[in-house]
Amino acid sequence: MSLNSRMWPFLLIFLCSCATPRVNPNMELMSESEYQATLFKYSDKKQVYDGLHAIMDVAGTLINSKVADAQLNQNARLYQWNQYVFNTEKTKQEAKMIKETEIFLSFFSPERKHDDLAKPKTLWKFFLDIKGHRYEGKVTKMKTILAEVLSLYPHHNRWSTPYKVVFPVPISGIENEPSTFTITGPVGSTTLSFKEIQKEIQKEIQK
Repeated sequence: MSLNSRMWPFLLIFLCSCATPRVNPNMELMSESEYQATLFKYSDKKQVYDGLHAIMDVAGTLINSKVADAQLNQNARLYQWNQYVFNTEKTKQEAKMIKETEIFLSFFSPERKHDDLAKPKTLWKFFLDIKGHRYEGKVTKMKTILAEVLSLYPHHNRWSTPYKVVFPVPISGIENEPSTFTITGPVGSTTLSFKEIQKEIQKEIQK
């Protein structure tokens, strides 16, 4: 386990202690600390160096069914949804996940010209590997304000660029197996690892 991986639980505690708790009087929702714990469980982070020089800083979150449900709770709290709006958004999310798998990607490179992941002529490639199968992803840049990104992804930061990477495979087909996400190109390459849901559920039952 890398130093960065060991520091993530402390970062989670720091974020939870600094944030002012928000509530939705219309609904009973998971707490923000529970949301962040779920998010970090299915996230990974890597820093890549060429000698002493940093090439890129990458953090990713697999939007599996547990994360998606947690994000519905978080949005319901942030935007004061009622039950009808919550159910409508949940139906939309489930329909989307039947067709594809999404990864949130926070990307930073000290060379701004290398941060072109969503451009048509980018040399970066994005792969999701699961049980011997490899899927290539399509990247789009998230065009939203920083505060909105941070409300869902507190491990993002103002110096990184937020992206969505979408793969043509239903999340139900991969979330019960460990998976890896690879970003690679002439600048460098790294891999993020995501846990399977079933093993995490079994751990919680055994506690």
